[in-house]
Amino acid sequence: MAETKIDVLRLDGFLDGAQCELIVTEMRAASTVAASVSGGAKAVDPYVRNVLCAEVSQELVDLVADRLVAIAPQLASHFGVHLNEIEDPQFLHYRVGDHFVAHQDGNTPLIHDDTLARKVSVVVFLNPQSDVDNEGSYAGGSLVLHGTYPDWGYRQDITSPPGTLVAFRSETTHEVQPVTAGERFTIVSWFRE
Repeated sequence: MAETKIDVLRLDGFLDGAQCELIVTEMRAASTVAASVSGGAKAVDPYVRNVLCAEVSQELVDLVADRLVAIAPQLASHFGVHLNEIEDPQFLHYRVGDHFVAHQDGNTPLIHDDTLARKVSVVVFLNPQSDVDNEGSYAGGSLVLHGTYPDWGYRQDITSPPGTLVAFRSETTHEVQPVTAGERFTIVSWFRE
């Protein structure tokens, strides 16, 4: 079988080390709420998604959103789509056991809500992943992208250093595996048509 390629764009250095540390510090100090799905107010079954959303300052939301808007042309060109708007970024704090089961963010007829307009999903990694419990890092918690027909069983683990942005099509099935040690800090957002 030929190797399956999942369309991913990786931008190293989207944020620098100092910015990542500053964001993680603010996320640790911020109040948190259980993250919902599609920005809804309804609680999510913790067997499906179990992660906290840090309520960071509007200045930080704007800083990250401005950085994301600046790369929209690059994302549109890479994925061959028209991007009109971006959703406010979410600042996600995963603790031991936290996860998000395999799902799609949008742009699929299987989802019948406004997420249909989502075209590109982005994840910004803020702290390092490690095989062992190191200070400031996390173990487990891998972002795993799933292959499409005919390669349903294909999986691509995404590991990236702090400050890296990873973008993929919103209809790509993906998951965050359970964190086994430490805390995982990421930013997620979605570009829409």
